[in-house]
Amino acid sequence: MRVTRMETTDLKRVRSDFPALENYTWFQNGGVSITPRPVAEFHAGLMDELLQRGPMHIVYPDEEYPRRKRSLARLAEFFGVSSSTLAVMRGVSEAFLTVLRGLDWQPGDEIVVSADEEAALLLPVLALRDQQGITVRKLELVDGSADQQVAALESCLGERTRLVAFSHVTTDLGYRLPAGELCEAVRQHGAMSFVDMAHSCGVLPIDLDETGCDFAGLLSYKWMYSPYAAGLLYVNPGRIGELAVRFPGGRSESWLDFETDRFELHDSAERFQFGPWSWPLVHAWAAACDWLTAIGPAEIAERTGWLTDRLKRGLQSIETVELLTPGEFTRSAALVSMSMTGWTGEDLAATLRERWNMIVKPLPHTREGLRISVPFFLLEEEIDRLVEALGELAVCS
Repeated sequence: MRVTRMETTDLKRVRSDFPALENYTWFQNGGVSITPRPVAEFHAGLMDELLQRGPMHIVYPDEEYPRRKRSLARLAEFFGVSSSTLAVMRGVSEAFLTVLRGLDWQPGDEIVVSADEEAALLLPVLALRDQQGITVRKLELVDGSADQQVAALESCLGERTRLVAFSHVTTDLGYRLPAGELCEAVRQHGAMSFVDMAHSCGVLPIDLDETGCDFAGLLSYKWMYSPYAAGLLYVNPGRIGELAVRFPGGRSESWLDFETDRFELHDSAERFQFGPWSWPLVHAWAAACDWLTAIGPAEIAERTGWLTDRLKRGLQSIETVELLTPGEFTRSAALVSMSMTGWTGEDLAATLRERWNMIVKPLPHTREGLRISVPFFLLEEEIDRLVEALGELAVCS
């Protein structure tokens, strides 16, 4: 079997960390990932610690609070930023809502979102439209150069545009948008940017400073292989003072005087935290950073590109299949979406599960087809079996 820089022995070692792979062929990592043994065992150890020793921040604060700082510092290091720019959240949805709530919206203000957004970004924007009278513009996805995608964005920007929010890798169709170039265009226009990185962090090396976004949402449980669910809000240091804290509470304050009713918020992104949340999940996420780093983020990205290229070529060989994701890996990531004449996505997913024991997600919303997740540890023959299975079903349609 041909592999990229990841040697066969390394790949076998990685796959041995996933006992769940003995039960099925896994093409659904973009929903909620299966968890590797080292990360799951680390999390289980924290749960056993809770059982044996009690709530650590109450009984052993001198141990737990430094550990929390270390975990946040590890996550910050993985994303190329300072921990002072990160606020713990329960997911990207909460991170985005924190940004939306923190801006003072006026009727006629504009938000731009991509034309392929999931509920985490789209639903809050539509609700804000109905509640505050803002205008929502949709950014067309371009299967072309970064310059063409930037030009499409610039055509959406108006005098009242305040925020551009988009997924780095779109949830349904798997377009990888040129985040750095788009954020620069937004900045030049005088607006702010929010990037949902749920489907890029863990797949592609991420440096938030280089991306140049104002805000970003990060997630633990898809391509970073940590248990469900933890998230982070990244706030560019230059924007911390421009975002109002609408929901301060128990995590936001630098100090609070109960006698005089005076307080001061943290001067870092920590001011946007209002918890509570499960710190064992955050600690496990930091452990997942170690697991991913040991394998190699560049190697993960390289192998993902190689596997998705192989899958796309196979799908394009089936006459009744339409590939919905860009063919070039530079314009995509680990999600490959397709439709097949004569089949609904639900029927395809159910048939693949029943006949071949493959776990694949049907495309949601109004599209029919499959969204195939391609984690880096899949085997060449697993990709080929999926293509063969779809080819067999195409003949039956």
